[in-house]
Amino acid sequence: MKSKKELVEELNQTIQRTSTLTVLHTNAIADKIGLSATEFESMDIISRNQPISAGRLATECGLTTGAITGIIDRLERAGLVRRVNDPKDRRRVLLDPIDDFEKNKKICELYRPMSEMFNALAQECTSEQLRFLIDIHNKMIDMTEKSIAQLRQK
Repeated sequence: MKSKKELVEELNQTIQRTSTLTVLHTNAIADKIGLSATEFESMDIISRNQPISAGRLATECGLTTGAITGIIDRLERAGLVRRVNDPKDRRRVLLDPIDDFEKNKKICELYRPMSEMFNALAQECTSEQLRFLIDIHNKMIDMTEKSIAQLRQK
């Protein structure tokens, strides 16, 4: 029987492997729709925080404003985002995702196999287990966000 220390180490290794595979999965989906992984993740951030300024997007991505401008230009050319004037400050530009049914449908189709497998796995869990997993993942999100902020401090 494994000790608690061994189990914690195994869990750490499992989380690291999951993280790596998630990045590779994102890269594969981004490639299928003609985006870089950074562009694809930027779209996720834009969609979750809409509308969002280019400056905030740069901060969220950990990129310079110059680099984020290039990403926004490519997303705009791909028809995924549009620049709009901030109604509260006309000098400021916000990013708004374009709701394109066909593009969204393609992305959903690419995620469908993983989503179906995940949903089947989740059905094996009790409601109590699901609540525990949600709680753990929310705590991991908080820890990861704190770690990113610390790593980005100058």
